[in-house]
Amino acid sequence: METLAVIESAPGAIAGAIEAAALSDGATETGREMFVRVTEDSVETPASGTGARRASYCTLDPGRFDDLVVPSEGAVEAMFDVDDVLGWLSWVDSDRVTVRFEGDAGIATRLTLAGGTDEVSVACVDDPTVLNNIETFLPTRFDGATFLDEDGTAMPTTVETTVAQLDRLVRAVDLADDGDRYPLHVRDDGVAVDVETERASVSAPLRADVAGPAVTNRYDESFAEVVQGLDGDVTLQTGPGEPVAFVQDRDTCTLRFVVTHA
Repeated sequence: METLAVIESAPGAIAGAIEAAALSDGATETGREMFVRVTEDSVETPASGTGARRASYCTLDPGRFDDLVVPSEGAVEAMFDVDDVLGWLSWVDSDRVTVRFEGDAGIATRLTLAGGTDEVSVACVDDPTVLNNIETFLPTRFDGATFLDEDGTAMPTTVETTVAQLDRLVRAVDLADDGDRYPLHVRDDGVAVDVETERASVSAPLRADVAGPAVTNRYDESFAEVVQGLDGDVTLQTGPGEPVAFVQDRDTCTLRFVVTHA
């Protein structure tokens, strides 16, 4: 077993990167896995864990951390339990922590976290059956922060808005009990809340800047999960009958979450 990559920074900086890519809201969930790929140029999550209901592709600039070293050539890959690693990052009693990706042939079999006099090793998923079934196609569906359709063309409809506005849509659906189906109605003049059930009929505009053709798509509860895990400004990219991508281009990272239409 050899050291494949090393990240060194404050525990909060590393935990914050994991939480952002995992849409963590501070609650502990069982079985959340993250697949990461580390190179000298970036840390990225090109695929979600097994059984995930949404897809994520997030890229983190090395400048987000105090130091990032990949001694060997090529990428280093690791799949780990999100809450295990977050828990141990919180447990290490030091204002600086080193995370070593240890394994063979570019695949990490454990992460070793060391800070001060503390050291803990966390097992990674290294079952070839699991790793070989991970779909890492999502980066090919993006050109930087632009979401592409299956033919490689930019999605025609873009919505610039805030998470607070999208949360109004999520809350309207939840209050009206619309069966966990979230309708995205994009019009020429903006985004509309348009929900009708036996319990309530809701119609309201949302503040947003829209470019491209009108769209009416419906998404499952994964739409709400992404909204509830983000804050601030966000860009939605989609098309008629297409998945929707939530994109946030931040100073040291680009977050991309894709939800398939219901």
